[in-house]
Amino acid sequence: MVTDSAAAPPHGWLEDWEGSGGFALVDMPVLIGGQLHTEDEADRLSSLVVALAEGRPVTTSRPAPGRLRAAYRSFEEAGFEAVVSVHLSGELSGTVGAARIARQDIGIPVRIVDTRSAGLAQGLGVRAALGAAASGAGIEDVARAATEAAERAQVLIQVRSLDTLRRGGRVNPTTAMVGTMLQIKPLLSLAEGKIVTVERPVSLPRAKQRFMALVGEALEHSEAQHPVLCVHHVADPHRAREIGEVLVDRYRPDAELVVSELPPVLSAHVGLGTKAAIVEGPTSSPVAHGVRAPQPGV
Repeated sequence: MVTDSAAAPPHGWLEDWEGSGGFALVDMPVLIGGQLHTEDEADRLSSLVVALAEGRPVTTSRPAPGRLRAAYRSFEEAGFEAVVSVHLSGELSGTVGAARIARQDIGIPVRIVDTRSAGLAQGLGVRAALGAAASGAGIEDVARAATEAAERAQVLIQVRSLDTLRRGGRVNPTTAMVGTMLQIKPLLSLAEGKIVTVERPVSLPRAKQRFMALVGEALEHSEAQHPVLCVHHVADPHRAREIGEVLVDRYRPDAELVVSELPPVLSAHVGLGTKAAIVEGPTSSPVAHGVRAPQPGV
């Protein structure tokens, strides 16, 4: 099993996955002011937060095909029969394309999964695939487990502005400019792998209120047993945990709360102050999956 750092697994999950002996996570590059930052995740995130606060240019890149090829090759040489490679939405990154290039020289099957998602929604796909592999499932069933788990995860993102997403080319420039002028604090989601607008609150307090309500509705309607609720944040762990605890207490006391920093490759595009919630599904509520009144332009 191979994935990229956009999967955002919490530390405990990552330790378990790496302990399985059949897992590799390939890092995604972050460039600050045109300079590649290769320090460990914590130090790189610290550098990124400073750069975002100062308004310095931050860009990201797909992993080099050679990095993915090295991971695939290591499993081939270790005697594995196949690789399933689970990645960030192809609508947001070229990682899936890099994986397709990387597998060309590999002597065992490499099945690539475009989760059409990001963050722990992608991570839930990885977890499901690892579980299927551990039970002896074949390559297609393992890939299907990843796809279905990622599809069922509900995603809601609260950003302070669209400016950082505009600079990264993830939203329409005109939409971002109008949103900034009107002080809109949009709630976003992912639909068919793309960023969509769910609602457009016109104040930060209103955005926070609607974020809590929509995530709570998705959590309450989740049909998963002991569903995972992940609250992602950018350098704000205490507030993220407070949000998660309130949601679990109010809507699903049986849920598993995960508080996880957004990895640098995602933080670079959403900016400071962002909160994102991932609710494990399936769910009968489409609210947080970008299909209740998605609006054009994002």
